[in-house]
Amino acid sequence: MTQQWWQLIGSSFVSFMLSFMLMTAWLPFAPKRAGTVLLEVPMGFLQRVLIHRTKAALLMAYVLIATMPGLGGEWLIPGTPAIALLGLIVILMLPLRYVFTDRGVAINNGVPRPYKLFRRFEARPGRRWLANNVTLILRGRKDEKGRTLNGHSLFIPASAQTEVVRLLKKHVR
Repeated sequence: MTQQWWQLIGSSFVSFMLSFMLMTAWLPFAPKRAGTVLLEVPMGFLQRVLIHRTKAALLMAYVLIATMPGLGGEWLIPGTPAIALLGLIVILMLPLRYVFTDRGVAINNGVPRPYKLFRRFEARPGRRWLANNVTLILRGRKDEKGRTLNGHSLFIPASAQTEVVRLLKKHVR
């Protein structure tokens, strides 16, 4: 009986991680976006992998450990590793795009991050196999207590860099 509970908990964790990743890509219950859409930048496969990389690595590490006979053994309901891998592939194949409005930037129909949260940005071109990718690092402002707010990274195709930089120069000050 106890083993079944651990399997249920382990498989629920896998399900939670997959749904957390899915919510980054697709929010069916999101409110209508406020503001005017200024620019939409579609992401390629590499950018989608960069968006999900931490959660995907955590998910795959957990599945690997949970299925190893000496370490985890029977932590998952049978079939969960295959479903986790299939779910990860499906999530990575979902089309993503950055939507820049006059108020902020969001992924697909997600909640936008307002421009007023950021004080500056910097562009870092990718190297080697990331050569067609540009990382725009948005630096956070200081709040009233003097703490720096969290920044945010945007992974955009190099072909869209000039348009996005022009837009950010206008809105991030």
